[in-house]
Amino acid sequence: MGTSDSVPLIRACWLSWLAVETVDQARVVKALGLTDVRETTWGDGVELIDGVAHEEEPFSTVVVTPSVRGWTLVIGPYFGLPYPQQTTHVTDLCLELSTHFGKAQLFFHSEQNDGEAWLIAERGRIVRRWISEYPELALGEPFGVERRLLDAYGITGKPEELDPDSDLAGDWAATFGDCWATTVAEEASINPTTAAADKWSDSTMLVAVAPTFE
Repeated sequence: MGTSDSVPLIRACWLSWLAVETVDQARVVKALGLTDVRETTWGDGVELIDGVAHEEEPFSTVVVTPSVRGWTLVIGPYFGLPYPQQTTHVTDLCLELSTHFGKAQLFFHSEQNDGEAWLIAERGRIVRRWISEYPELALGEPFGVERRLLDAYGITGKPEELDPDSDLAGDWAATFGDCWATTVAEEASINPTTAAADKWSDSTMLVAVAPTFE
């Protein structure tokens, strides 16, 4: 779980995160209505991220990273896009944040092969939402690495339009090692699983409690 310099990388069996295009960590905390905010070390924060990913509901503990390359991440199952009980809530939240910050994104990556998901929002508009376990919930148009990979497999439309029992759908499902949420995040914002602590700003990592969805 470490780099060559023994700096722990962010990871979890089920990693959910929100990416907001801003360097203002405090503004993100305020916009999300986070409470019980406290500082933590990078190592303890990374350990907590994996720990809370294994907790049962309600999901409330989140970790707020320092900014890197103009983005601040908020990590925790609270932002789990594929969880049916909160898909609508986190989608609406991401859209709202994108109206204030310009860009906001949600990602879910499973090391247990439980699916991948992402939502890209810009200025109050959904560019793309894809949840591999629930293709019927897809919104927008594939772009970037998703579009290029679809083209490589001869899929001119959207994956959600495929017959789920077709060979083509099966071939597409088999490509997800090349099109994980982390791959999309690498291109669209920040991939937290490859960004070591020494690549982030000098701001402090925070632990906080997120409000209950209404």
